[in-house]
Amino acid sequence: MTFSGWPIGADPVFGRGRNPLLDLCRRPTAADAVGMTSPDSATEEQVGLWPTMLPLLTAILAGALGVSMINTALPRIAADLDLADSVRAWVVDAYPLTTAVTIVVAARLGDRLGRRRILVAGTLGYALSSSLAAAGTFPLLLIVARILMGASSALIIAGVVGTIGTLFTGRNLILANGLWVAVYGLGSSVGPVLGGVLTEAWDWQAVFLACLPVALTAAALTVFCLVETSSPGSTSLDALSVLSCGLGIGAIVYGIKRMPVSGVESPFWLLGGGLVLVFFVIRQRRLRDPLIAVDLFARAPFAAAGMQILVAAATSMACVYLLSIHLQDHFDRTPGEAGLALTPHAVATILGGLVAPTAAVRLGKSWAICTALLVQGAGLAWLGLAPELSLVPLVLIGFGFGFIGALSTTALFEAAPRSRAGQVGAIQEVFIALGGGCGIAVFATIALIQPPLGFTVSLLVAAGLTAATAPLAFLTGRGPGHRRTVVR
Repeated sequence: MTFSGWPIGADPVFGRGRNPLLDLCRRPTAADAVGMTSPDSATEEQVGLWPTMLPLLTAILAGALGVSMINTALPRIAADLDLADSVRAWVVDAYPLTTAVTIVVAARLGDRLGRRRILVAGTLGYALSSSLAAAGTFPLLLIVARILMGASSALIIAGVVGTIGTLFTGRNLILANGLWVAVYGLGSSVGPVLGGVLTEAWDWQAVFLACLPVALTAAALTVFCLVETSSPGSTSLDALSVLSCGLGIGAIVYGIKRMPVSGVESPFWLLGGGLVLVFFVIRQRRLRDPLIAVDLFARAPFAAAGMQILVAAATSMACVYLLSIHLQDHFDRTPGEAGLALTPHAVATILGGLVAPTAAVRLGKSWAICTALLVQGAGLAWLGLAPELSLVPLVLIGFGFGFIGALSTTALFEAAPRSRAGQVGAIQEVFIALGGGCGIAVFATIALIQPPLGFTVSLLVAAGLTAATAPLAFLTGRGPGHRRTVVR
């Protein structure tokens, strides 16, 4: 069986002769996830696992809506709560940065307590924190609610990515990663439009309330459809590691945001944050059971794939944030119109995630990833020079990001043992969340230096960074599905 053409009578996802509607009514058992010894045999023996994707994808959709809807509602929020530009960026950044700081802890909790359990906790927490955000009548309460949403999102993502990395292998791993990236793109495409429509029809509070039914549905589906997985060997949770990780990332981001305000103070925060992270890495290398397996970064394919995800997420998410603000502030677009203008990016992200597996087979994974990064870089440069002609550039940026999300994520799992699936899933999401949060912080800071020219300069810098990452694609491995064994 190949990606380019499945045998007649075989379903490319559910398998030969299976009824997917009947499968959705059956909760998979742990037996579905064991006994696989090679990628080829795994393709046939994992077919019963596909119903588990339903709750996972619903949970991812809830998180994607929470991230994307606020972009078009933000100018209305800023006007209503009288937010300064720097505070406005924190309302957006608080979510992904909190996710980045807490995702590793969430993954460890999933290893110890069970990934289905933390996924339920994450979806319910997401619903509660969204309600709190809707009730945010002053800036600090809204930022706190966004922090809680980010922490809940970390539980969701850890449960989703860890479950996929544990239950799937070979070609099905690529398909599963492509599906969740596509659904994330779907949420990102619906989010800006829905956020704009809800803001115009009611008010910005409706943007947060819209997340409730999706999150609650994901919680119910998780209870009834998802098999429990865990890694009992991971038992420790080093408090000093958690504290140093959070302080290091927080200090660096705060230093970046202080650049336009205080050029003297900012370097001290950056240096302090960097030193704390150095301490964090040293401590991880000395611990028998580290919070993050930093030794994985000694593997060139793993480190290269991580850098690709970090840069692609940073530049892609920053461009969506900056364009949404730019269209409303400098082109007098309404929130709904700005949301519609952003739709091509998210639709292209969906297509990129779906097409990536086939492109990897036909072109080779390295060439596919390299091309995707160059295409994304070209789109960023084009958008910076001609924001009024955003359709084609947004398609290029979104398509490239969809490719990277599917293929580089798979490369991370292939470069690490299956026994570390939870760790790899957490590291992957740290890259995405940290990339998004820091990307917005860095490129929004550049854009604020001399608006509206700063918008162009910011996206040109993002384009150069993305293109410079492209050669790393040739370190990511020979191609998809080359994990030789399931348990090592």
